[in-house]
Amino acid sequence: MDQLNLFGEELPDSFFEKEWQGMPEFVMNPEVPILTIKISFKTKEDIDKFSELIGQKIYVNRENYWFPKLNRNAFSNQFYIDEP
Repeated sequence: MDQLNLFGEELPDSFFEKEWQGMPEFVMNPEVPILTIKISFKTKEDIDKFSELIGQKIYVNRENYWFPKLNRNAFSNQFYIDEP
């Protein structure tokens, strides 16, 4: 599949293969839940109690939470160094 570059021009797949020669392999392992449930609350107190139970602040405009809390910065301190 051809990909557009910054200026909208099509670049052949072989362009990336040539430019990325020798680069370390990167495999993205997205977190995928094994179960998703919907929980309803009658009162603000119920929300606060549930929030305390899972150890996460519950926000009105946020629908998704991980339990235990997902560390989204787990790999933010890792990088590759190319040594001569």
